Parts: sequence; C-alpha cells; structure tokens
Amino acid sequence: MTPVPRLVTAADAAALAERIAHDLLAFLADRLSSQDEVTVALTGGGMGIGCLRALARLPEREAIDWTRVRLIWGDERWLPLGDPERNETQAREALLDALPLLRDRVIAMPASDEGFDLDEAAEELAKRIAELEEIDLVLLGVGPDAHVASLFPN
Repeated sequence: MTPVPRLVTAADAAALAERIAHDLLAFLADRLSSQDEVTVALTGGGMGIGCLRALARLPEREAIDWTRVRLIWGDERWLPLGDPERNETQAREALLDALPLLRDRVIAMPASDEGFDLDEAAEELAKRIAELEEIDLVLLGVGPDAHVASLFPN
C-alpha cells in the first residue's frame, strides 16, 4: 500500500523530532503486526539523530519487538569506527545501544579503519543492501544547505 503524502508542521525542531519518533513507532508497530521483519534506513544529521534521541525518551518503544527490526544507513561519513562524527556512532549513542537489536540486523557502512578502501566499503554495503528483500522506510533529513543523504547541492 502506498502511503498518502502529508505535510506535518511543528513548533520547533524538538517537537518535530518527537512527532517523527511517534510516527516511526506507529509505523513499526503496524508493519510488525503483518510481517516478520521491518527494514528502516536511518539518516544522520540534527533531525535524524534528534529523532532517535526523542524515540529513546518514549516508553512506547518498549512495545516494539526490536529483534525483528533491521537497520541500515542511507548516508554515512567515511570515518573510523567510533568516530563521534560518524552517523552510526551518533545513532548508537542516541538510541541503538539501548535497544535489544540483533547484531546481524544492523547494517552499517564499513568504517575507514576496517580494512576496506572507500570504493570497497561502498561495494560491501551495496552488496548487503542488495540482499534485502525490501526497505520499508527511508528516513531523510534536509540539511541547512539543502543537502539530502550527504548529497550536496552543486
């Protein structure tokens, strides 16, 4: 079923992040009621990580069977594992480390210190994503310079 586009506004970034967190939980609950697993592509940036922080504060997150959720990243920075500027690091600190996620269901871009060059790392991530049947939801943020998924204007 194709969702109907809708415009959601909020008073500020914190309220918008909380609204997205609530909507994400509702989406996960709905999908998990009718399918075995759900795959979500995360994003970084202020709103992406802000949404994860907001989700961490919601007690309703306990109702989700996180072992049935697969996570990938729609964008990532080519940095060493654990670097504070890496989207994966920020997402883990904001929420993911507190969830009972299965290790093999978190698909991250290989880090710059994991033995791959950039092209090899991109190929490895592409291979893992190609093995997925479907990506159920892709979260995207828009940066202050209008970039999306680390694709910058001009």
